[in-house]
Amino acid sequence: MRKDGAVPLVSVIIPTYNSHRTIQQCLQSIERQTYKRIEKIIVDRYSTDETTQIAKLCKAKVFSLNCERSEAKNFGAEKANGSFLLFIDSDMELNPKNIEECVELCTEKNFDAAVIPEITVAIGFLAKCRKLERELYNYDFNFSLLPRFFKKNTFLNVLGFDEKLIYGEDFDLARRYEKQGYRIGIITSSIKHLEGQLSFKRVVLKAYYYGQSLLPIFSKEPTLALREYCPTRFALNIKRLLRQPMYLVGLATIKLFEYSAYLIGIFADALGRTQSIRETK
Repeated sequence: MRKDGAVPLVSVIIPTYNSHRTIQQCLQSIERQTYKRIEKIIVDRYSTDETTQIAKLCKAKVFSLNCERSEAKNFGAEKANGSFLLFIDSDMELNPKNIEECVELCTEKNFDAAVIPEITVAIGFLAKCRKLERELYNYDFNFSLLPRFFKKNTFLNVLGFDEKLIYGEDFDLARRYEKQGYRIGIITSSIKHLEGQLSFKRVVLKAYYYGQSLLPIFSKEPTLALREYCPTRFALNIKRLLRQPMYLVGLATIKLFEYSAYLIGIFADALGRTQSIRETK
């Protein structure tokens, strides 16, 4: 609550594409929030399934836009009426206290953005390996904090997400927040990432897609990007990882496949750029 007693509106912005499997669970978790003054905004990439129908039944505002997620999130922010913005994925489930804690952090303790710790919920051995990795990210202050919740005025001041970035846009935004001297805090309640059944094929295809988009973030912030995306994090946390040796082996295998796919994606992107330059000459 603000000093004048008014209860600020929070706009929850969710980019979607064929998200029918999880979108209802995601939206229902918003409805269960202890903080009640919320609007739900869906920016859909012309889904061919029931995503938008489900969203409308859950009383979300639905906009259609054929774009990558950085542009979708900025578009959602433009349409938002809230004093605060929360960006989540369509396969996430909020804890009932998430938004209340974020608002309190930003109003009572004067933070400009809030990190919500993330828990991976998935099926099988690979999921448990990925969960171990996620635990390293949540409270590792040697690396960057990636906020999801923002004061809208500060978000607009830093010009939102860089729409040239398909991958690493949240990392880039957090760095610009830090450079502007904005304060980023962290709440205690966690958000669930509903990843379903993990497979090496799914991991590799996703990494390849993101690899095709890594050059822009590396060229923009090479030192910080290397710090964020290189395996240094695992070396610094080796004692914690060794407590679960079986999952450590599985995680190492996942990362080997993932980094290989990143490199192939980067090579494919560089090759495509070179071909485009030749064709324009």
